[in-house]
Amino acid sequence: QFECIALYCDQFTNSNFIPVTFVLGFYVTLAFNRWWGQYTSFPLPDNLMMVVSGNVHGADERGRLLRRTLMRYANLSSVLILRSISTRVRKRFPTLEHVVEAGESDRRPGFCSSI
Repeated sequence: QFECIALYCDQFTNSNFIPVTFVLGFYVTLAFNRWWGQYTSFPLPDNLMMVVSGNVHGADERGRLLRRTLMRYANLSSVLILRSISTRVRKRFPTLEHVVEAGESDRRPGFCSSI
């Protein structure tokens, strides 16, 4: 049985057809480039925090709360983006309720309701 399958597949590896290794390499390159494009497309919160800390002035309570709130929104957006491309983050936060329980979001009406 196995020999029949091997002989059948062997007839597609001759030079009359496109080599299977070429097609496989093309597919792997395509899949990797799609994954890498998704990985590099979302912004990292580190760079945003450097901009926020440099531009939101004030050593008082209002400035501190504004910086903290902006960073929480940046972290929340990173979690929501990573949920769509990472199975590990999806397992950690399967629903929006899990994000709320972890403290990444709050339950104000209309807050992230479209997700």
